[in-house]
This record gives sequence, structure tokens and C-alpha cells, in this order.
Amino acid sequence: MMKNTIKRFQIYLVLSALFFSSFVASCSSNDDTATPEITIPENILTNGMTFSKTGGTSTLNIKSNVALEVTSSAPEWCKVTAGSSASSSILKYAITVESNTDTYGREAGVTVKAGGREVGSFAVKQTAADGLIIANSTSFDLPATGGDVSVVVETNGDVQVIPDVSWIKPVNTRAMESKIFKFTVSSNPLEAREGHITFILGSLTETVTVKQAAGETGSMAGDAKTLAAKMYAGINIGNTMEVPGGETGWGNPKVSKAYIDGLKTLGFNAVRIPCAWDSHIVDRTTCEIDAAWLDRVSEVVGYCATNDMYAIVNIHWDGGWLEDHILGGFNEEIDAKQKALWTQIADKLNGYDEHLLFAGCNEPGMNETSASGKFENPEDIETVMKYEQTFVDAVRATGGNNALRCLIVQAPGTRVSDATAGVYALPKDGVQNRLIVEVHFYEPYNFCLMEEDASWGNTFWYWGVANHVDGSQHNTTWGEEAHVKEQFQLMKTHFVDKGCPVIIGEYSAMKRTVSENQEMHDKSRSYWNEVVTREAKNHGCVPFYWETGGDMNRGTGKVKEAYAIEGIMKGAAAGKYPY
Repeated sequence: MMKNTIKRFQIYLVLSALFFSSFVASCSSNDDTATPEITIPENILTNGMTFSKTGGTSTLNIKSNVALEVTSSAPEWCKVTAGSSASSSILKYAITVESNTDTYGREAGVTVKAGGREVGSFAVKQTAADGLIIANSTSFDLPATGGDVSVVVETNGDVQVIPDVSWIKPVNTRAMESKIFKFTVSSNPLEAREGHITFILGSLTETVTVKQAAGETGSMAGDAKTLAAKMYAGINIGNTMEVPGGETGWGNPKVSKAYIDGLKTLGFNAVRIPCAWDSHIVDRTTCEIDAAWLDRVSEVVGYCATNDMYAIVNIHWDGGWLEDHILGGFNEEIDAKQKALWTQIADKLNGYDEHLLFAGCNEPGMNETSASGKFENPEDIETVMKYEQTFVDAVRATGGNNALRCLIVQAPGTRVSDATAGVYALPKDGVQNRLIVEVHFYEPYNFCLMEEDASWGNTFWYWGVANHVDGSQHNTTWGEEAHVKEQFQLMKTHFVDKGCPVIIGEYSAMKRTVSENQEMHDKSRSYWNEVVTREAKNHGCVPFYWETGGDMNRGTGKVKEAYAIEGIMKGAAAGKYPY
């Protein structure tokens, strides 16, 4: 307040000095002439006026008892216009600023004069118009292996950066400081492709094009047995891509390249990618799948394919639209949806070579028959076969690599018993030796899935004849080594020996914290993994471990429960496919 008071006092002193001589001269002839008083608002003198890039008009009120002259140093864009006032002592002026089209700020001076002498001045400032210029290049060409792209942007604002494809990703968060935007381009397992990065600042946009060369053309020569023999050990990305409506909905992070790399480092060379599709439909009439979701699935497949790993994409439980509607007869609407979804999936992923396999569903009818543990009606098994025939026909109809792609069909409920004891048979396929049958293995149930003791039996904590704990009520009483061999021998007899390899699409035993002997439980779980993996391979069945984030770090692909993975790898090394 003291500063402003002094400033006002100084203004009055200036005015008095300016007019003193004229006042003296006039007093000799007119003793009634008033002393001039001019007051310019203190905040205007101190801070001036500031306008946005769009311009506008502000009012300047000056208290004065004499005539004033108010002018602008830049009248071409900053104009001063005298206005009318209801008070004879208040002079009004409109300060009008035009829109700024330049990409730098500008400033004008407004001067107030009385009797030809300056009595005050202030600055009029205007912000710059948005500026956005790509300074280095608007087009980049990268090899199939991918790489980094740096885009230099000249700008005076906060720029939005929007790649239009998932394989181009921003990698730095400090771009607004340096104005250099960096991106990483994923390796390309498919044909040549093109993406764009859009930079947005207000109404301005600039676009950079990124072109990437095609990856090495892969082969489709391998038949089902050839590919199965190449799969050393498989693992599921469980509770992730199959979550209805969102990849992270059940607590796991998004699948990353680092995670897939980690799996390969551990010894896995095949990955089953359970997928939801129903919750990603954007048009219920046509069953159109969201293009962004198709891109995301393709991206995860690409992590595997460029790593020389095999990948299986399926339609998983997916809300049960097919899987939980097997009993009661064939349904035309379900069949039409099966065809529509698989046509789109197959079209999107057609460019991948033999490293990619498709699986028609997951566990058809399992939930509906869980009480009895089997299919009672042969017609229900035939319903499964009809939907699988539609799957095969839809994929083959898309042509290209899909004309030769190896396809996986699921046994009813994916139970060994229903695969080998009923009327189940493979679909017809115009291509020879390109079908694989899938079952799942969670036996004995008491050890693998049972969460608490029941009236009919206890949970099994200890599995394997050498791993029982004396006096425990939780030793396994059925389903040990001999049972595993027996079940896989059934699959070998019914399918493998007839030229059709088998996928064990899921197998695992739940991790428990037990009150008796935790070390022996962990050892039992490791041993179960070892035996199932070994005997699956020995009987021509490719093992895919079901993992949901309990045994693996989903961010890095590193082990959390080393004993579990060690059991799998020990079994994978010991098992030998019979083809």
C-alpha cells in the first residue's frame, strides 16, 4: 500500500510541474482556473493489460479535469478509442487488441498525455498464437526388428501425442521440457506396415508417419505333429486377456514384452493366450469386434512370434455364451456368432506364420456337466462337434496362411474321459494333418483344485508315493503317478497313435499354505508338475501350465515360486514326444 501511495503522490508532483508555468501565466488574467488533477488506475500503471491470443477489448477509466490524449505505439493491432462517459470527470477509453496470428508474444505501449506532455504510460501484452512445427522429419522408415524414433517439435504449448497404432509407444515422460518426443517401435512379425503419430496443440495438428519393413516370411509347412514336437514346454497367460471387459480386471498387469521374454528365458517356448471376445463386441447385430482389441491381441501374439515362440489364441469362457450352452441342443444363433467371431479373428491374425495356432473354444459344456463329471447325452457331444466344425470352416474360408494353419479343437468339457469314451470325433478338414485335440488335466481334484475338506473327503496336501507325511489326513489316496500315465495313455491310444497330437491346454495344482509340513507340500506340488509334464510329452501331449500370477511375476517374467517352475522344466527335459 505504501508503494502505491508514493506512486500516486509522484504522479501528482509530475502533473503539478508540467502545468505550473502555464498556470502562473493564466492566473494573471484568470484567477479562477482549476489546478489539473489526473488519476490513472494504479494497477494499470503497475501491471499493464494482458490479452490472450484471441484478443479482445478492455476499458480504461482515467479521472481527469483536463483534456487528455491517449495513444498506442502499435495501432495496427492495439487500438485506443475514446468513449462516452456519464461523468464529466471520468474519461473512458476502449483498448482493443486484434487476434495474434504470430507464434510469439507481442507488446505495445499506451501513453497518456495532457497538454502535449506525457503524464503516464503502461504496457499492453498479448500471448503468442499456438505454434507447432516438426523440426526434423515427418517420415521415418524402420527395419522389421523395430527400433527408436525421436521427433523434434518446435512448439510454445503443451502438446498431445497420439500414435494411431499400438506398436508405436512413447517412451519418455519429460518431452514437454526438451521438446524431443521419443518412441519405440516393436519388432514386426508380419507384412510391411505403416503407423502415424499425431501431435496436437489446440486447433493445430502435425502428423509423423512411421513405416516399418516386413518381417521375415515364415513358413506354414509344419503339420500338427511337426509343430507339437517343437513345443518344449508351454504356459498359459491366465486371468488376463480372457477377463471380460478388460485385461487388468482380475488384478494382473497388461502383458508386456518383458514378461514374454522372461518366459522364454525360463525355458518356455509356447504360450497359450486365453482371450475374451464377447465383451469387446461393438455391434451386437453383426458381432463386430472392437478394432482396438484385435490390435491388442495381435500385439501380444507378436511378442511371442518375434521371439520364436509358439502362441495359441482361443475363445475362452467369454461369459459362457457358447461354453455354458451345450446341453439342450444345437443353437443357430450361437453357431452364427461362432462363425462371425472366428472370421474376424482369423482375418486379423492371418499374417502370422505357423508359430500361431487357433483353438476353437475352451471347456465346452464343462460347467453344465460338472455335477456328474461326464456327458450323459451323446447328442450334446455332437453339439460340441458342430460348433467346432463351424470354427474350422470359418478359419479355412479366410484363406492365406489360415488355409494351412494348425487348429485345435476341444474335447467335450476337455475331460479325458469324454474325449475317449463317447462319440466324440474330430471335425472334417480339407487340409490333412493340421488338427490337434485339446484336453485339460486337474487330477486328482482333491490335490489340484479342492479348497477345503468336505464330508466325502479331505483335501490332498501331499502327492507322490515318496512324499506322504506319516499320520497326516491329507495324503493322496488316489490319482498318483500310475493314474497320470493311465490317463495320458488313453489320449495316446485314441488320438496320438492315429496321427493327431494332443494339447494339455491347462494343468496345475493350487498353491496352499498348510499347517503340517509346508516343505513337503511344496515338494509335492513341484513333483506333480514334473510328472504331469514328463508323462504328457512321453504320450504325445504338449503341456501348457495354467499360471495366473501366483508362480510368476507378471511384470518381469521372473519366478516367484521357483520350485513349481523347476518341476515343470525337469519334466520337460525328461519327457520325449513319440513322434
